[in-house]
Amino acid sequence: MSKKSLLYASPFPPQKSGISDYSVELAHALEKHFDVTLFTENYKVKHSLIANLPVVRYGVDEIDFDKYDYLVYNVGNNPDFHSYIYEAALAHPGMIILHDYMLYYLFVGYYQRKRQLYSKLYNATGTETFLKMKHIIKKNGSNLLEQKGNAGIAPFNDELLASGNKIMVHSEYARKRILDTGLVSEDKVRKINQLYYSEYEGKKSINKDLLYAKFNIPKDAVIIASFGFIAETKLNKEVCRVVKELSKDSDKKLCYVMVGEGNYADSELEEGKVIKTGYTNIDEFNSFIDHADIIVSLRGVSMGETSGAMIRIFQYGKCCITNGGGWFSELPDDSVIKIELDDVEKNLKEALSDLLLNDDKKRSYEKNARAFIERDNAPDVVSEHIKAFLEES
Repeated sequence: MSKKSLLYASPFPPQKSGISDYSVELAHALEKHFDVTLFTENYKVKHSLIANLPVVRYGVDEIDFDKYDYLVYNVGNNPDFHSYIYEAALAHPGMIILHDYMLYYLFVGYYQRKRQLYSKLYNATGTETFLKMKHIIKKNGSNLLEQKGNAGIAPFNDELLASGNKIMVHSEYARKRILDTGLVSEDKVRKINQLYYSEYEGKKSINKDLLYAKFNIPKDAVIIASFGFIAETKLNKEVCRVVKELSKDSDKKLCYVMVGEGNYADSELEEGKVIKTGYTNIDEFNSFIDHADIIVSLRGVSMGETSGAMIRIFQYGKCCITNGGGWFSELPDDSVIKIELDDVEKNLKEALSDLLLNDDKKRSYEKNARAFIERDNAPDVVSEHIKAFLEES
Protein backbone atom coordinates (compact mmCIF):
# COMPACT_ATOMS: atom_id res chain seq x y z
CA MET A 1 0.00 0.00 0.00
CA SER A 2 1.36 3.43 -0.95
CA LYS A 3 2.20 5.92 1.75
CA LYS A 4 0.25 9.12 2.24
CA SER A 5 1.98 12.38 1.37
CA LEU A 6 3.23 14.90 3.91
CA LEU A 7 4.55 18.43 3.39
CA TYR A 8 7.02 19.26 6.16
CA ALA A 9 7.83 22.96 6.75
CA SER A 10 10.87 23.87 8.81
CA PRO A 11 14.30 25.46 8.76
CA PHE A 12 16.99 22.89 7.91
CA PRO A 13 20.78 22.89 7.87
CA PRO A 14 22.73 24.98 7.03
CA GLN A 15 20.39 27.39 8.85
CA LYS A 16 21.64 27.86 12.42
CA SER A 17 18.64 26.79 14.47
CA GLY A 18 18.01 24.04 17.00
CA ILE A 19 14.78 23.34 15.12
CA SER A 20 16.88 22.64 12.00
CA ASP A 21 18.58 19.75 13.78
CA TYR A 22 15.31 18.54 15.28
CA SER A 23 13.65 18.54 11.88
CA VAL A 24 16.40 16.53 10.23
CA GLU A 25 15.75 13.76 12.75
CA LEU A 26 11.97 13.98 12.64
CA ALA A 27 11.63 14.25 8.87
CA HIS A 28 13.89 11.20 8.54
CA ALA A 29 11.83 9.25 11.11
CA LEU A 30 8.55 10.23 9.40
CA GLU A 31 9.79 8.72 6.12
CA LYS A 32 8.84 5.34 7.59
CA HIS A 33 5.17 6.38 7.50
CA PHE A 34 4.81 9.04 4.77
CA ASP A 35 6.12 10.29 1.46
CA VAL A 36 7.76 13.42 2.88
CA THR A 37 8.40 16.62 0.93
CA LEU A 38 10.40 19.41 2.60
CA PHE A 39 9.06 22.99 2.49
CA THR A 40 11.91 25.49 2.83
CA GLU A 41 12.99 28.96 1.87
CA ASN A 42 15.31 29.49 -1.09
CA TYR A 43 18.48 27.65 -0.03
CA LYS A 44 19.97 24.21 -0.55
CA VAL A 45 19.30 21.76 2.29
CA LYS A 46 22.57 20.20 3.40
CA HIS A 47 22.27 17.01 5.38
CA SER A 48 22.89 13.40 4.39
CA LEU A 49 19.96 11.96 6.38
CA ILE A 50 17.39 13.82 4.27
CA ALA A 51 19.32 14.36 1.05
CA ASN A 52 16.95 12.08 -0.88
CA LEU A 53 13.77 14.00 0.04
CA PRO A 54 12.10 16.28 -2.51
CA VAL A 55 12.07 20.00 -1.69
CA VAL A 56 9.69 22.83 -2.56
CA ARG A 57 10.81 26.43 -1.91
CA TYR A 58 8.75 29.33 -0.64
CA GLY A 59 8.60 32.18 -3.14
CA VAL A 60 10.32 30.12 -5.85
CA ASP A 61 8.23 27.03 -6.59
CA GLU A 62 4.51 26.87 -7.20
CA ILE A 63 3.11 24.86 -4.30
CA ASP A 64 -0.22 23.03 -4.40
CA PHE A 65 -0.95 22.60 -0.70
CA ASP A 66 -4.15 20.69 -1.46
CA LYS A 67 -2.30 17.80 -3.09
CA TYR A 68 -0.72 16.72 0.21
CA ASP A 69 -2.57 14.47 2.64
CA TYR A 70 -0.95 16.16 5.63
CA LEU A 71 0.73 19.51 6.28
CA VAL A 72 3.17 19.87 9.19
CA TYR A 73 4.54 23.27 10.22
CA ASN A 74 7.41 23.78 12.68
CA VAL A 75 6.86 27.13 14.41
CA GLY A 76 9.51 28.69 16.62
CA ASN A 77 9.98 32.20 17.97
CA ASN A 78 12.37 33.53 15.30
CA PRO A 79 11.07 35.64 12.39
CA ASP A 80 14.19 35.00 10.31
CA PHE A 81 13.44 31.27 10.13
CA HIS A 82 9.70 30.96 10.64
CA SER A 83 7.89 33.89 8.98
CA TYR A 84 7.09 32.00 5.78
CA ILE A 85 5.91 29.02 7.84
CA TYR A 86 3.67 31.26 9.94
CA GLU A 87 2.13 32.68 6.77
CA ALA A 88 1.54 29.24 5.23
CA ALA A 89 0.05 27.79 8.43
CA LEU A 90 -2.51 30.61 8.59
CA ALA A 91 -3.48 30.16 4.95
CA HIS A 92 -3.40 26.34 4.75
CA PRO A 93 -4.13 24.74 8.14
CA GLY A 94 -2.62 21.38 9.00
CA MET A 95 -0.64 20.53 12.15
CA ILE A 96 1.69 22.95 13.90
CA ILE A 97 4.61 21.71 15.98
CA LEU A 98 4.72 24.65 18.38
CA HIS A 99 8.25 24.84 19.78
CA ASP A 100 7.62 28.05 21.78
CA TYR A 101 4.36 28.97 23.48
CA MET A 102 5.32 32.65 23.49
CA LEU A 103 5.72 34.04 19.96
CA TYR A 104 6.58 37.69 20.57
CA TYR A 105 9.59 37.82 18.24
CA LEU A 106 7.93 35.87 15.42
CA PHE A 107 4.68 37.85 15.56
CA VAL A 108 6.33 41.26 15.84
CA GLY A 109 9.04 40.52 13.27
CA TYR A 110 6.62 39.08 10.73
CA TYR A 111 4.11 41.92 10.89
CA GLN A 112 6.71 44.68 11.13
CA ARG A 113 8.13 43.53 7.81
CA LYS A 114 4.66 43.50 6.29
CA ARG A 115 3.96 46.96 7.79
CA GLN A 116 0.84 45.60 9.46
CA LEU A 117 2.00 45.49 13.09
CA TYR A 118 -0.36 48.11 14.55
CA SER A 119 -3.50 46.71 12.96
CA LYS A 120 -2.53 43.16 13.88
CA LEU A 121 -1.70 44.09 17.47
CA TYR A 122 -5.22 45.48 17.78
CA ASN A 123 -7.11 42.77 15.90
CA ALA A 124 -5.12 39.66 16.85
CA THR A 125 -3.99 40.35 20.42
CA GLY A 126 -6.73 42.61 21.80
CA THR A 127 -7.06 46.17 23.03
CA GLU A 128 -5.08 45.69 26.27
CA THR A 129 -1.97 44.35 24.54
CA PHE A 130 -2.28 46.95 21.78
CA LEU A 131 -2.27 49.80 24.33
CA LYS A 132 0.68 48.30 26.23
CA MET A 133 2.72 48.00 23.06
CA LYS A 134 1.74 51.50 21.93
CA HIS A 135 3.01 52.87 25.25
CA ILE A 136 6.26 50.89 24.93
CA ILE A 137 6.85 52.18 21.40
CA LYS A 138 6.26 55.76 22.54
CA LYS A 139 8.67 55.31 25.45
CA ASN A 140 11.43 53.10 23.96
CA GLY A 141 11.14 53.44 20.19
CA SER A 142 9.86 51.24 17.40
CA ASN A 143 12.72 48.72 17.24
CA LEU A 144 10.71 46.15 19.16
CA LEU A 145 12.87 43.14 18.29
CA GLU A 146 15.75 44.67 20.24
CA GLN A 147 13.60 45.25 23.34
CA LYS A 148 14.02 41.91 25.11
CA GLY A 149 11.92 42.92 28.11
CA ASN A 150 8.73 42.93 26.04
CA ALA A 151 8.73 39.20 25.34
CA GLY A 152 6.52 38.30 28.30
CA ILE A 153 3.83 40.95 27.82
CA ALA A 154 1.51 38.57 25.99
CA PRO A 155 1.82 35.20 24.20
CA PHE A 156 1.20 36.74 20.74
CA ASN A 157 -0.11 33.35 19.64
CA ASP A 158 -3.89 33.96 19.50
CA GLU A 159 -3.97 34.29 15.72
CA LEU A 160 -2.12 31.01 15.23
CA LEU A 161 -4.15 29.09 17.80
CA ALA A 162 -7.42 30.24 16.21
CA SER A 163 -6.31 29.28 12.69
CA GLY A 164 -7.82 25.80 12.61
CA ASN A 165 -4.52 23.90 12.83
CA LYS A 166 -3.95 20.95 15.10
CA ILE A 167 -1.32 21.90 17.67
CA MET A 168 1.48 19.62 18.86
CA VAL A 169 3.59 20.71 21.84
CA HIS A 170 6.37 19.10 23.87
CA SER A 171 5.12 19.84 27.41
CA GLU A 172 2.02 19.62 29.58
CA TYR A 173 2.73 23.23 30.53
CA ALA A 174 2.22 24.40 26.95
CA ARG A 175 -0.75 22.09 26.35
CA LYS A 176 -2.61 23.39 29.40
CA ARG A 177 -1.87 27.01 28.56
CA ILE A 178 -3.23 26.51 25.06
CA LEU A 179 -6.41 24.90 26.37
CA ASP A 180 -6.83 27.76 28.86
CA THR A 181 -7.11 30.21 25.96
CA GLY A 182 -10.33 28.54 24.80
CA LEU A 183 -9.16 28.95 21.19
CA VAL A 184 -8.43 25.25 20.56
CA SER A 185 -10.50 22.22 21.55
CA GLU A 186 -8.86 19.48 23.61
CA ASP A 187 -8.86 16.95 20.77
CA LYS A 188 -6.82 19.37 18.63
CA VAL A 189 -3.92 19.72 21.08
CA ARG A 190 -1.48 16.93 21.86
CA LYS A 191 1.65 16.72 23.98
CA ILE A 192 4.25 14.60 22.17
CA ASN A 193 7.78 14.32 23.52
CA GLN A 194 10.84 15.89 22.00
CA LEU A 195 12.97 13.32 20.18
CA TYR A 196 16.60 12.59 20.79
CA TYR A 197 19.19 12.82 18.04
CA SER A 198 19.80 9.28 16.82
CA GLU A 199 22.31 10.54 14.25
CA TYR A 200 24.85 11.04 17.01
CA GLU A 201 24.48 7.59 18.58
CA GLY A 202 27.92 6.04 18.72
CA LYS A 203 29.57 8.99 16.98
CA LYS A 204 33.02 9.75 18.36
CA SER A 205 33.69 13.16 19.84
CA ILE A 206 36.47 15.44 18.70
CA ASN A 207 39.60 14.69 20.72
CA LYS A 208 39.38 16.62 23.98
CA ASP A 209 42.94 17.97 23.87
CA LEU A 210 42.51 19.20 20.29
CA LEU A 211 39.12 20.77 21.00
CA TYR A 212 40.25 22.53 24.16
CA ALA A 213 43.47 23.75 22.53
CA LYS A 214 41.48 25.35 19.70
CA PHE A 215 39.41 27.39 22.17
CA ASN A 216 42.17 28.01 24.77
CA ILE A 217 40.46 25.93 27.45
CA PRO A 218 42.66 24.45 30.20
CA LYS A 219 42.58 20.66 29.85
CA ASP A 220 43.35 20.09 33.54
CA ALA A 221 40.28 22.02 34.80
CA VAL A 222 36.85 20.84 35.87
CA ILE A 223 34.68 22.18 33.05
CA ILE A 224 31.32 23.71 33.91
CA ALA A 225 29.55 24.52 30.65
CA SER A 226 26.45 26.24 29.29
CA PHE A 227 25.11 25.92 25.75
CA GLY A 228 23.25 28.16 23.36
CA PHE A 229 22.90 31.89 22.88
CA ILE A 230 24.48 33.93 25.70
CA ALA A 231 21.87 36.32 27.04
CA GLU A 232 20.33 37.85 30.13
CA THR A 233 17.51 35.29 30.00
CA LYS A 234 20.09 32.46 30.34
CA LEU A 235 21.63 34.03 33.49
CA ASN A 236 25.17 33.58 32.15
CA LYS A 237 26.59 36.45 34.21
CA GLU A 238 25.30 34.89 37.41
CA VAL A 239 26.97 31.60 36.51
CA CYS A 240 30.23 33.43 35.76
CA ARG A 241 30.23 35.05 39.18
CA VAL A 242 29.44 31.79 40.98
CA VAL A 243 32.23 29.86 39.26
CA LYS A 244 34.74 32.61 40.03
CA GLU A 245 33.65 32.60 43.69
CA LEU A 246 33.92 28.82 43.94
CA SER A 247 37.39 28.92 42.38
CA LYS A 248 38.71 30.93 45.32
CA ASP A 249 38.06 28.13 47.83
CA SER A 250 38.12 24.97 45.74
CA ASP A 251 41.13 22.70 45.61
CA LYS A 252 40.09 21.92 42.03
CA LYS A 253 40.79 24.13 39.05
CA LEU A 254 37.43 25.33 37.68
CA CYS A 255 36.60 26.80 34.29
CA TYR A 256 33.22 28.00 33.01
CA VAL A 257 32.80 27.60 29.24
CA MET A 258 29.92 29.30 27.42
CA VAL A 259 29.45 27.38 24.17
CA GLY A 260 27.66 29.81 21.90
CA GLU A 261 27.44 33.35 20.61
CA GLY A 262 26.29 36.57 22.29
CA ASN A 263 28.03 39.47 24.01
CA TYR A 264 25.95 39.66 27.18
CA ALA A 265 28.59 38.21 29.54
CA ASP A 266 31.73 39.54 27.86
CA SER A 267 32.53 41.70 30.87
CA GLU A 268 32.99 38.52 32.95
CA LEU A 269 35.44 36.77 30.60
CA GLU A 270 38.73 35.82 32.25
CA GLU A 271 41.50 33.75 30.72
CA GLY A 272 41.51 30.20 32.01
CA LYS A 273 38.42 30.73 34.19
CA VAL A 274 35.55 32.08 32.08
CA ILE A 275 35.64 31.43 28.33
CA LYS A 276 33.25 32.06 25.43
CA THR A 277 33.67 29.89 22.34
CA GLY A 278 31.55 31.89 19.90
CA TYR A 279 29.92 29.92 17.09
CA THR A 280 30.77 26.21 16.99
CA ASN A 281 29.85 23.67 14.35
CA ILE A 282 27.58 20.80 15.37
CA ASP A 283 30.43 18.33 15.96
CA GLU A 284 32.21 20.81 18.24
CA PHE A 285 28.95 21.60 20.04
CA ASN A 286 28.25 17.94 20.76
CA SER A 287 31.86 17.27 21.71
CA PHE A 288 31.72 20.07 24.28
CA ILE A 289 28.66 18.40 25.81
CA ASP A 290 30.43 15.05 25.85
CA HIS A 291 33.58 16.42 27.51
CA ALA A 292 31.94 18.76 30.03
CA ASP A 293 32.01 17.70 33.68
CA ILE A 294 28.91 19.61 34.82
CA ILE A 295 26.38 21.55 32.74
CA VAL A 296 24.36 24.56 33.83
CA SER A 297 21.25 25.40 31.79
CA LEU A 298 19.17 28.15 33.39
CA ARG A 299 16.17 30.09 32.07
CA GLY A 300 15.31 33.41 33.71
CA VAL A 301 12.23 33.74 31.51
CA SER A 302 10.46 30.73 30.04
CA MET A 303 8.78 31.15 26.66
CA GLY A 304 7.14 27.75 27.03
CA GLU A 305 9.99 26.33 24.96
CA THR A 306 11.78 23.02 25.09
CA SER A 307 15.53 22.82 24.71
CA GLY A 308 17.31 20.89 21.98
CA ALA A 309 20.56 21.37 23.88
CA MET A 310 18.99 19.80 26.97
CA ILE A 311 17.92 16.78 24.92
CA ARG A 312 21.54 16.30 23.83
CA ILE A 313 22.72 16.80 27.41
CA PHE A 314 20.50 13.92 28.51
CA GLN A 315 21.54 11.84 25.52
CA TYR A 316 25.19 12.14 26.45
CA GLY A 317 24.32 11.24 30.03
CA LYS A 318 25.56 14.47 31.60
CA CYS A 319 24.80 15.92 35.03
CA CYS A 320 22.91 19.19 34.56
CA ILE A 321 21.67 21.98 36.83
CA THR A 322 18.58 23.83 35.66
CA ASN A 323 15.55 25.55 37.18
CA GLY A 324 11.82 24.96 37.10
CA GLY A 325 9.37 26.66 34.78
CA GLY A 326 7.50 25.31 31.77
CA TRP A 327 8.90 22.15 30.23
CA PHE A 328 11.90 22.14 32.57
CA SER A 329 9.60 21.54 35.56
CA GLU A 330 8.44 18.30 33.92
CA LEU A 331 11.92 16.78 33.68
CA PRO A 332 12.45 13.90 36.14
CA ASP A 333 13.84 15.03 39.49
CA ASP A 334 16.28 12.11 39.57
CA SER A 335 17.72 13.04 36.16
CA VAL A 336 18.39 16.76 36.51
CA ILE A 337 19.09 19.08 39.45
CA LYS A 338 16.60 21.93 39.76
CA ILE A 339 17.31 25.11 41.70
CA GLU A 340 15.11 28.07 42.57
CA LEU A 341 15.82 31.47 41.02
CA ASP A 342 14.80 33.57 44.03
CA ASP A 343 18.46 33.68 45.16
CA VAL A 344 20.04 32.13 42.11
CA GLU A 345 23.72 32.71 42.89
CA LYS A 346 23.43 31.25 46.39
CA ASN A 347 21.41 28.26 45.19
CA LEU A 348 23.69 27.59 42.24
CA LYS A 349 26.79 27.80 44.41
CA GLU A 350 25.34 25.23 46.82
CA ALA A 351 24.37 22.86 44.00
CA LEU A 352 27.76 23.08 42.29
CA SER A 353 29.65 22.70 45.58
CA ASP A 354 27.66 19.57 46.37
CA LEU A 355 28.48 18.00 43.00
CA LEU A 356 32.16 18.91 43.19
CA LEU A 357 32.39 17.08 46.52
CA ASN A 358 30.13 14.14 45.70
CA ASP A 359 31.10 12.08 42.65
CA ASP A 360 28.58 9.32 43.45
CA LYS A 361 25.70 11.80 43.34
CA LYS A 362 26.94 13.20 40.05
CA ARG A 363 27.21 9.71 38.52
CA SER A 364 23.67 8.87 39.64
CA TYR A 365 22.25 11.87 37.79
CA GLU A 366 24.28 10.95 34.72
CA LYS A 367 22.93 7.40 34.68
CA ASN A 368 19.33 8.51 35.16
CA ALA A 369 19.56 11.21 32.50
CA ARG A 370 20.60 8.69 29.87
CA ALA A 371 17.90 6.18 30.90
CA PHE A 372 15.17 8.85 30.74
CA ILE A 373 15.96 9.99 27.22
CA GLU A 374 16.26 6.48 25.79
CA ARG A 375 12.94 5.44 27.32
CA ASP A 376 10.71 8.35 26.32
CA ASN A 377 12.27 10.19 23.39
CA ALA A 378 13.36 7.72 20.69
CA PRO A 379 12.65 9.05 17.15
CA ASP A 380 10.63 5.97 16.15
CA VAL A 381 8.41 6.33 19.22
CA VAL A 382 7.86 10.05 18.60
CA SER A 383 7.10 9.57 14.89
CA GLU A 384 4.51 6.87 15.71
CA HIS A 385 2.74 9.28 18.08
CA ILE A 386 2.75 12.03 15.46
CA LYS A 387 1.36 9.65 12.84
CA ALA A 388 -1.51 8.69 15.16
CA PHE A 389 -2.30 12.35 15.89
CA LEU A 390 -2.29 13.31 12.21
CA GLU A 391 -4.59 10.45 11.30
CA GLU A 392 -7.19 11.28 13.96
CA SER A 393 -10.23 12.93 12.35
